[in-house]
Amino acid sequence: MARLIGSISHVTAAEAAAELETTITRILMLLRENALEGKQLDGEWYVESASIACAKAHGNDIKTTKGCVSHCSSGCGCK
Repeated sequence: MARLIGSISHVTAAEAAAELETTITRILMLLRENALEGKQLDGEWYVESASIACAKAHGNDIKTTKGCVSHCSSGCGCK
């Protein structure tokens, strides 16, 4: 279930893992690498919903999430 942090929609790391068909550990690694955008609140990690949508649009090449910001034409909604 999405949660607003500031004015940005986020989901838990577990929900992001399910959405991207991967593990929570992989999500945490992607957050650490800045391949996904997220925040830690009260000891729990939350991933921006838009970041997940971008990762899904780029398939297995999730590291392009940050790189596609200015030139993405996939329609994923990258910032």
